[in-house]
Amino acid sequence: MLEAKVKFFDIKKCGFYLRGSDQTEFSGLHDTLQQLSLWAVDGREFINTTTYEADPDNDLRNTYFCNWHTNKVTKDSILILWNEVPNDNGVIYGMSPMERPGSTSMLTTGFGNRPVIPGFPSYFWFVPEKNVFATLKFNHSIQGKSNLDRFLNGFLANKSPYRVIDEEGTVIGYSKNGQPSDHSARIHAKFYALGRKQEELEAELLTNLHRIRRIVKRETLQYTVKDDRLALERFFSGLLSNTPTFTQVRAITHELQFEPTEQQLRQIISNYAELNTASSIRNAGFVYNNGKRVMLNGTSVAFTAEINAQRKDNQIMTPQSLLATITSQRQDLLRPLEQPAFEIEEVAAQ
Repeated sequence: MLEAKVKFFDIKKCGFYLRGSDQTEFSGLHDTLQQLSLWAVDGREFINTTTYEADPDNDLRNTYFCNWHTNKVTKDSILILWNEVPNDNGVIYGMSPMERPGSTSMLTTGFGNRPVIPGFPSYFWFVPEKNVFATLKFNHSIQGKSNLDRFLNGFLANKSPYRVIDEEGTVIGYSKNGQPSDHSARIHAKFYALGRKQEELEAELLTNLHRIRRIVKRETLQYTVKDDRLALERFFSGLLSNTPTFTQVRAITHELQFEPTEQQLRQIISNYAELNTASSIRNAGFVYNNGKRVMLNGTSVAFTAEINAQRKDNQIMTPQSLLATITSQRQDLLRPLEQPAFEIEEVAAQ
């Protein structure tokens, strides 16, 4: 059994669109993944499976195709990518956790004289039936959602068979047969995905933006952490001469008068959706002028699951084996998608 952190995303766009339209002209999720796999395994070397221009000076590094496999019945599939990480000619650096701040010595892990692309794999489970995908993060992998965005957009725009190319080899549009047409120059490629249910929550809060009067934040504090200890001391200031010492985590709720702008509201929703399990924030939300509370819990469908799979040391899991075990647990893993998009807490108006 392997522990996986699972996070679902709604696929809003995947394919080719006439500018100004939200309806695909052609292609779609399954076709995109199938065409990607055909392109990547046509005999090219691994180094030639990246789809966009890297920019190391701005920490934008390459992403490469590892493997893809689909279930012919459900149309579910597993895509595995390789995400390049910073290195110094194949050497990856580390710091001893017991060193004192100020130490300049680094530990190194190298690959000798072999040419390598240091990095980590990322695993994606696509479910066309639900129009969603999930990132599957294991101890040996990274989530890689931003890399997936760049990789699929790069493939659609630069490598897909639907490109219309001029005599200089420049992409000038897209069509179903790759030939110029009346509309080909007006068609663009797009892959776009949001954290599950984020859009529903935004619609509720934006509609009632003028009614928001307060913001609520719930978090956990640990007395052993300096900033948390200061927060606890401020809480008891004026009530007790000595702040109690807590050996266990304590939950605290903050409530503040706040009328956000549309930009602030969108940013709070987006940032909350990106929080991981390591964050001290447990929930957040807004209070309307009638006392109704809309909490952000549920914006992100993310959870930890035991996946009935095995992996050998120093090996990437095969998409065939991973999809087989995912399929056997499919019903349980999809169940969290049925949760409401957000929580409503009814309280008396104050």
